[in-house]
Amino acid sequence: MLDGTLAGSLVSVGSMMGLSYATRNGVPWFGSAYSVAGGDMGPSDNPEGSDYFVTTTQAARLLGISPRTIHYWLDRGVIKAWKTVGKHRRIPMSSVNQLLADRARELRVSERSSLTLLMVEDDEDLRNLSKRVVAGWGLPVRLVVAENGFDGLIQAGLHQPEIIITDLMMPSMDGYKMIKKLKSTPELRQSRIIVVTGLDEQEIAANGSVLAGIKVFRKPTPYDLLQAVVRDVLRDRGHVGL
Repeated sequence: MLDGTLAGSLVSVGSMMGLSYATRNGVPWFGSAYSVAGGDMGPSDNPEGSDYFVTTTQAARLLGISPRTIHYWLDRGVIKAWKTVGKHRRIPMSSVNQLLADRARELRVSERSSLTLLMVEDDEDLRNLSKRVVAGWGLPVRLVVAENGFDGLIQAGLHQPEIIITDLMMPSMDGYKMIKKLKSTPELRQSRIIVVTGLDEQEIAANGSVLAGIKVFRKPTPYDLLQAVVRDVLRDRGHVGL
């Protein structure tokens, strides 16, 4: 059984992604009834009993990984699946949820005085650079990274970050869609969202309504300005000497 905070976070994640859920032994299990050719899948069609099922693409999106990675995991037994008569792989949501729960259990509870910063960026080199830069600030900041909007929603639901820094143009789910989801989620409305993008002013203005009230910086990433924002939030939380 998961603690109440963690279970609540997982419910938030599933709700943000439009998934229905049921609670089993204190753990939220997400999904939606999956249909196969000929009708809805029921308990008699399920070799493991009643469960929700998703495609490999849907599972990859929920877990914030690429379809290629999900197939790699399937081939190595990291995640369970079975095949339909048409040879299509179907993944039980219980297996996906177990991975989410395992990830959540591995999270280390940080000190209350620390600030959680979520960076959503599809460029791996930039994510790695950001880790080094933030570590060099010498501030009580815990950095969490995500590679696209879907993973960003998952990490935001799990970590409840005070600050979210996001790119706009990303695969799977872009920053615009993620920001819309974040703004409509009560648990995350207090998170301060900052955009760092390579788009020009005209491209940004085309979706200006989504970014209303959000600070937008242009790439290359202005780490000095981001550090200043982090220091402001820390001071607001009672930190002195910053």
